[in-house]
Amino acid sequence: MLQYLINVTDNTFVPAIMIALLCALLTKFNPRPIKTFIVVGFILGSIVALTYTILKRNTAFAVREYYDLGVIICWLVITIPLLIIILIQVRSSALFFNRIFNGLFILAIGLIMSQCLPNLMLYPFQFDVGMESIFNNDYLFKWIGYGFALLLAVLIGQLTCRICERLSTKWVITISVLSLLIYTIANSINLLQILIVRRLISTQKWMMDLVIFILAHVNLFTFIFMAIVLLFTVILYIKSKTTSLVGSNPAQIRKLKAQLRTDRRTSLLLMAGMAMTAYTVTRARYIFEKGVELTPAEPVSANKEGLVVIPLTQVNDGNLHRYGFQASDGTLVRFIVIKKSENAYGVGFDACDICGASGYYQRGNQVVCILCDVVMNIATIGFSGGCNPVPLKYEIIDGNMVIRTAHLEAEKSRFK
Repeated sequence: MLQYLINVTDNTFVPAIMIALLCALLTKFNPRPIKTFIVVGFILGSIVALTYTILKRNTAFAVREYYDLGVIICWLVITIPLLIIILIQVRSSALFFNRIFNGLFILAIGLIMSQCLPNLMLYPFQFDVGMESIFNNDYLFKWIGYGFALLLAVLIGQLTCRICERLSTKWVITISVLSLLIYTIANSINLLQILIVRRLISTQKWMMDLVIFILAHVNLFTFIFMAIVLLFTVILYIKSKTTSLVGSNPAQIRKLKAQLRTDRRTSLLLMAGMAMTAYTVTRARYIFEKGVELTPAEPVSANKEGLVVIPLTQVNDGNLHRYGFQASDGTLVRFIVIKKSENAYGVGFDACDICGASGYYQRGNQVVCILCDVVMNIATIGFSGGCNPVPLKYEIIDGNMVIRTAHLEAEKSRFK
């Protein structure tokens, strides 16, 4: 339950806020109904996400990094024109600029949806992994966690949009532009991570430091958007408490009182939503991840020929096995082995190009990165890319797995 409560919250909170702010911004600039623009954006994003999800489930060539790469590049392309049009709209209400803004708005909604929906569509297919039957409490609790997080994100988005409608256009524009910039920075860092993983650019130290910092602080952008939402929530709440009840007649005063009560309730509900989200990404994450630590690496040593020999009988149980080899300079070089199929093994260093030597652990039938909580496709262990373990060459000789110490020595710097 906690796993999908956390995962869905991670995937939906920031997109829900971004979509709500864009909708509020469109409302301020557009006197006519905007539901058509929102629906078109949702449909476009859903079609793209559904297409990728189907390909991911049924083919081997749908790679998430390349999909995200295309979505992020499209987002970066439209961000600058969108910001320029917003600033122009502040000074001009020309129909021409209004139409451009509407078009960019539809694209922005579509891109946000296409970026967050694939995971939401794929998660339910993971619920029954390792289960003999779906008729059990564990399966039900996963759906509860998934559904509650999804419902909470929708409510937070609606409340955010409702509060923005009660704020001045100046405030909404300021907050929306700030959020667009922060969201673009987050996407730029994701783009950099993909380029590094896929070796599409030459890596600089500052790039690796930046990516590792973000991975080590997974809640950073969630907390930033929480602060933004709490800012205008507090502003509306204070406004509802300090507004003087002035009206030409008692009916207007009663109407104003009712509106102020609604504002206070909306503010308090959104604050409660923020509190539940904060609990999910902090305390709930800690409860879910506590106790997860690397099992001690089983020590191995080389024979006279400089070979590490591991009997296949030790690793044929389908579980993750961790080994440690002491390099010539005393560094403990860790590597993992897991049987993937009848004649194939996943062998790699207990480290990856992104998260360093943080290591991997087994959760049920899944292999998971202990730092970023990314679940490995066991079939891809032994291949480079993503958060996969750095591949380690091996040979199968006379019922033994044989690893040359030269290959272990070559990667010892990863574990210093």
